Amino acid sequence: MSELRQDRTTGSWVIVAPQRGRRPQMREHGERAQLRPRFDPACPFCPGNEAQLPGIVAETPAQDAPGWRLRVVPNKFPAVQLQPPPFVGGDHQARPGHGVHEVIIESPWHDTEPATMNASELTAVVSVYRERSRILLEQDDTEAAILFRNYGQRAGASLTHPHAQIIALDFVPPKLAAMEDWSKRYHSQHGACALCEELAIERKTGTRIVDENEHFVVLVPYAAEHPCELWVVPKQHQAAFTALADDVLGDFARLLGRALRRLRIALDDPPYNFVIDSAPKGEDAAPHLHWRLRLVPDIVTWGGFELGAGLPINPSSPEDDAALLRDAPVAIVR
Repeated sequence: MSELRQDRTTGSWVIVAPQRGRRPQMREHGERAQLRPRFDPACPFCPGNEAQLPGIVAETPAQDAPGWRLRVVPNKFPAVQLQPPPFVGGDHQARPGHGVHEVIIESPWHDTEPATMNASELTAVVSVYRERSRILLEQDDTEAAILFRNYGQRAGASLTHPHAQIIALDFVPPKLAAMEDWSKRYHSQHGACALCEELAIERKTGTRIVDENEHFVVLVPYAAEHPCELWVVPKQHQAAFTALADDVLGDFARLLGRALRRLRIALDDPPYNFVIDSAPKGEDAAPHLHWRLRLVPDIVTWGGFELGAGLPINPSSPEDDAALLRDAPVAIVR
C-alpha cells in the first residue's frame, strides 16, 4: 500500500508508492570512468589545457606529474558573478546575480571519479570542499555557500572530467531558509535537533541504515523523495560542514566513497547529484541545524502530478532500497 511520509528534518511530505512498478530502469547510464581516456585534449580541466581555463584560484601541489592534485578555478559560465554587469530593473522585482561560482577539479586525470578514488585521494578532495566553503563564507558579502556535484549528462554535468562546484550567495536561498525555519521551530517545540532525533530512531530500528563507522552514518531516509536516495550524516550534532575536524575527515571521505560505489554497482552507474546541506553564515553553533550530504541518483523523472501538487511520488520502498544498497559490493574498481 502507498503511504504518505513526512520528513522530520524538513517538514516536507512524500508519497511512497512501490506498487507503481518495479525499480525503474535506467534511461541513461553515468560516464563510466574506465571507458574514458586518461587525458582528453579537448577537455579544459586536463593537464596542459590551462589556456582554456578562465584562471586558477587555488591548487593542491603534487610531487608527481603533472605537479598538481586538485585545482579550483572560476566557472567559465557562472550562475552568479562577483561583479555583475550594470543592472536595470523593470516592472518586476529583480536584483543583480551577485556571488561567486567556482569549480573544484578533483583530479588531473580524466578517467577517475570519487567512486574509484582511494581513501587518501578522496580525503584530499573533501578537504578542498571544506576549505573552499570556509573561505567563501568568510567573505563579507557571502551569506550561504552551496557545494554540489553533478555526475552524468542527465544529472546536469556538462563535462565528464571529475569536478564539483560551489556557489556562494549574498542571501540565504529559499530551500535552505525553509529548512532552517522548520528546524528552528521543531527545536523550539521539542527541545531537540530534528536530525539528531531522526538519526537516533534510524539507528535503533536499523532497517534503513546502509553503512556506518565511528563518526558517520549512511542511510536511506524514511521519507526519501527518490529511489535509493542516501544521506551521509555525522553522528555528533554539528551545524556546519565547515566545522568538520581534520581527524574525522578521512572517516567521512571513506563512507562517501563506499556510498558512491554502492550506487555504481547496484544501479549500474547511474547519473547522480549530491549536495551538502550546511548552516548559513553565523549559524555554526546552531542547536537546531545539523549538516548532511544528500546523494540522489537520477533514475526517475517527476511528472505532472509532482509539478502540480509539489508532492513527490517515490516508486520505491526506502526499506527495500536500503537492503539493496547494503548488499552492494564496496571494493574499488579502477
